[in-house]
Order: sequence, then C-alpha cells, then structure tokens
Amino acid sequence: DEIVRAGGQVEPPGMHMIYLPYSDDIRPVEELHSDTDAVPRASDDEVKKAAALMKRIDLKDFSVCQFANPSLQRHYAVLQALALEEDDMPEIKDETVPDEEGMARPGVVKAVEEFKLSVYGDNYDEEGDVKVSEASRKRKAATENAAKECANYDWADLADKGKLKEMTVQELKLYLMAHNLSTTGRKETLISRILTHMGK
Repeated sequence: DEIVRAGGQVEPPGMHMIYLPYSDDIRPVEELHSDTDAVPRASDDEVKKAAALMKRIDLKDFSVCQFANPSLQRHYAVLQALALEEDDMPEIKDETVPDEEGMARPGVVKAVEEFKLSVYGDNYDEEGDVKVSEASRKRKAATENAAKECANYDWADLADKGKLKEMTVQELKLYLMAHNLSTTGRKETLISRILTHMGK
C-alpha cells in the first residue's frame, strides 16, 4: 500500500515484475497438447467412486485456520518456557497429522476399498504379495547359501586367534548373513559385530 505523509510519499506502492520469455522459449500450445490419447482418463465408475470417497472423508466446516503450524507452536512454547523460566516443555499437539480414528470408520474404509478396486482392479493386492514373496524367497536363498559357506570356517577358532582381521569383507558378511545380522559398515564394524554375537 502507498503510505503518504504531509511531506510526500514515504513508501511507494511497488510494481509487479514479469519475466518475459526469450523468442526460442515460446512454444505453440497446440504441439504440446495435440495428442489427447496420451493422457490417461478416468472412467465414469472411477470418478463416481472417487466422489463417494471424498463425501465420506469430507471435513465439516473446514477452515485452514483450525490447524496451527506445529513447528511454530513448538517455537512459541519454547520461547514462553524460557521467558517464564520453566523447566518442562509443554506437549504440542500436531493437528496436521491425519485423523487415523476417522479414517478407520467402516464407511470410509469401504469407500477406500471400492475406489482401489475400481482403479487398480481385483488382483492389485495379489501383485504386491507376489513381489514381496519373491523378494523374501531371494533373501531366504541368499541366507541359506551364506549358512552353507559359513560352515566351512571355524569362526570360534578364528576369533580366538585374532585372524578375523585377515579375512575379506565378503567372508565376514557370510557369517553375518547366516545369523541374520546387519551386513553394513566398515570391516572393523563387521568384526566387532561378529565378536559381540559370539560373546567374545
């Protein structure tokens, strides 16, 4: 806003700056959106199911003012505690977190399931289960293979003689994989993890 005193204008109203594109940046819109088949379109059934879902989770008398910024509220609480020399910090309720209790209502759950069924199809969950089971099958096979390889070493003897340091990282990982331990970290970390597991 323009602020004026008796002596004249104190603060100008300002102006909008709009960056204009260079000539080679200007592209015809028709070329970008000429192929309408390339964009997937929702079917009428999918639109109806989405509308039903939105009606179920509709917030009554919604206003953005109802939800306080949790970071700001925590900041203000810290300032208040410092000013009043309080030791304990008050708990700040994060109102931006989704309402799990409301989303678990039977009507909402049914609407979500119907929407997922219309968009993804009948065997959407089965496809996810197949991927998970395939990954777990590979992981199980790797663990079994590591257990076989691990049996070739006398780990207790190697640990007692301090020869774990002479082994390769890959060999150390065989022990860890065979015992379902984490295989991440440097060589020293792997050795200490093995010794801890062996109780040495």
